[in-house]
Amino acid sequence: MKNFVNARLPVILVIALISGILLGYVFIRINLSIFYVIVFLPAVAVIFVLCFVYSRKRLLIFSILATVCLFTGVADTYFKLESFNAKELVNGDTYNLSATVCEKGKYDGGEYIIVNDATANGQNIKCKIKVYLSSSYGDYCAVGYKVSFTSSITAYDAFPYGKLNYNVLKNIKYRCNVNGGLTADYRFSLFGSINNAICNSLYNNLDFATASIAYAMLTGNTDGIEEGSMTAFRYGGVAHIFAVSGLHIGIIYGLLHLLCKKIHLNKFAGFAVCIIPLFFYTGICGFTLSSIRALIMCAVSASARLCFAKYDALNSLSLAVIAILLLNPLNLFNTGFQLSVCAVGSIIMLSKNIMRPFKRVPKKLKDGIGVSLSAQAGTLPIMLSQFGYLSGAGIILNILIVPILSVIFSIIFVTTLLSVIFPFIAPYILPYTVLPLELTISALTNAGFEKAIISGFGAGAFIPIYYLGLLALSDKFNLKFKLRVSTVICAVAFLCAYVPIKNFSPVSDHKIIVSANYGGGEVLIKSKQGNILIVTEKSYLSQINSFINEYYSSNPDALIILGGENCASVYGNVDFKCDAYIFGNYINIQPFADKTINYEYAFSLCGVNFEFVDGYSLLAECEGTTVEICAGDYIPVKYCDVLITDSLNECEANTKISFNEQSFDNCVYNDGNFILKLES
Repeated sequence: MKNFVNARLPVILVIALISGILLGYVFIRINLSIFYVIVFLPAVAVIFVLCFVYSRKRLLIFSILATVCLFTGVADTYFKLESFNAKELVNGDTYNLSATVCEKGKYDGGEYIIVNDATANGQNIKCKIKVYLSSSYGDYCAVGYKVSFTSSITAYDAFPYGKLNYNVLKNIKYRCNVNGGLTADYRFSLFGSINNAICNSLYNNLDFATASIAYAMLTGNTDGIEEGSMTAFRYGGVAHIFAVSGLHIGIIYGLLHLLCKKIHLNKFAGFAVCIIPLFFYTGICGFTLSSIRALIMCAVSASARLCFAKYDALNSLSLAVIAILLLNPLNLFNTGFQLSVCAVGSIIMLSKNIMRPFKRVPKKLKDGIGVSLSAQAGTLPIMLSQFGYLSGAGIILNILIVPILSVIFSIIFVTTLLSVIFPFIAPYILPYTVLPLELTISALTNAGFEKAIISGFGAGAFIPIYYLGLLALSDKFNLKFKLRVSTVICAVAFLCAYVPIKNFSPVSDHKIIVSANYGGGEVLIKSKQGNILIVTEKSYLSQINSFINEYYSSNPDALIILGGENCASVYGNVDFKCDAYIFGNYINIQPFADKTINYEYAFSLCGVNFEFVDGYSLLAECEGTTVEICAGDYIPVKYCDVLITDSLNECEANTKISFNEQSFDNCVYNDGNFILKLES
């Protein structure tokens, strides 16, 4: 009789470690002391006693190791988050800073650097600092440089807007701006120097758009890619080609392994030739989590071949996850890491069963179908919860385009390597080897994949049910066919019920949803008659798209923009096919595409009466409730039923909701998105 599941020690340890990390995270979120972890000790003791009494030595060893992983996860996560909340520097104070640049990139307003090994007024700081640079910040600097400057420090919160701050994962506690006076000394950085050489070789010999995409494919740095091109790759479901992971590492590992076979290296030299260059490549890419995961799995595979042992992909993945989480347990909350692990795990567990119906299909095409469907299935809940949409074209494109992009990557990798070693040949080979890439970019950006996205719902409570359905399909569990089918049907039924319940309320006539992110705020008014989106001039495109995708599955019926003349930039960036309403004084803003601009001061939409008080303030009368939405520093209306604002000026209201950190009872900054239901 077959076992229900073949237990693997690394898999059990991963589950225990992840459980501990989540437990430590919960302890911090609810302000519970870590000493309460002792409530789990009696249960652990009972398990140990039973294993000892019934002489289950193997199970006892499993239990001891799993317990160690559980408590390690709890303690490490708890103390890392607690350490982040303990700040060495005073928020708002000015310091003389000296540090080493460990990362450099671009943002909408210019360039930024991330520095470590910092001292502030001579005091050592055990964290990183993000430094935003103006166009005239001072001496040129790059990765590895020693920099000195004076600036006012702002501290990051661990949980802004109800979510774990991404900067916590990198231990970036502070940010500051440098408008001048930065001095820099060159310091050699092996990985930084090679990365800069790759960057210079591409950007000096290719047009900016092509160079930025080629550079992103090679190093994972997408800062230079134009937003429209990046959006096209995302909507096409192939943006993962910019995440240096199994695809990239696997190709390079395959090339190196082929080289070793061609020159007949012995197995020990072959191991070194394959793994050492991969380590250096991972370092050049900044030791991203997905690249580390792929590197460890390749190292395990090479070690198994070295020892003539059987390679188990699931154990290999588990060992990689354990290593990464022990390095930093907060890596668990990194979206890229989640996508990487879930994609590879699903390929390992699902691809065999998915490929069975395609027996008559050519092997390479069958393998492509199995890998693509498995990866898409494994990452679906994460895509929904993080981005609010799925790519309808992703499955087909990953079967057809990714193999082409893999060949293109191989060619660009080899030619760029030659160009870095022999710079004089770069102008003669790079422009020609990227021609297939340019054709692919043109096809993807002009295909209109935004029409194929499925959006409007997050994952939420659906995640555990969904993954139970996937486990039922896995070849790692010995289940009867009827049970597999029943589990999958239940998971699909739960999703079909979850989406409308989450997004549409049959009881409430109107639902007001408030969201924000560092200055920019959005308000979505949902009703049976339609949906109105209100944004501020500080909102940015990706923030708006994530918000609208999470709470609605299509274009809003109307867009209202609050703010000054910068309303034009917001209006020009959004791609909603609906009328826009802007304060009447800003008549110089011109219509964009097939949209219409309305400059009315008072108007009615979807059963809600609106009135502009000024360019920054809007009154909405909804179900007999007066709602004021204020995006400015001054609140012109002194009384309303519901106030949604960024300002602290006096205003009497029954319900006050703040976009950002304020002393209101309802604070988006502290608690995440706020939902208010108005019933007739």
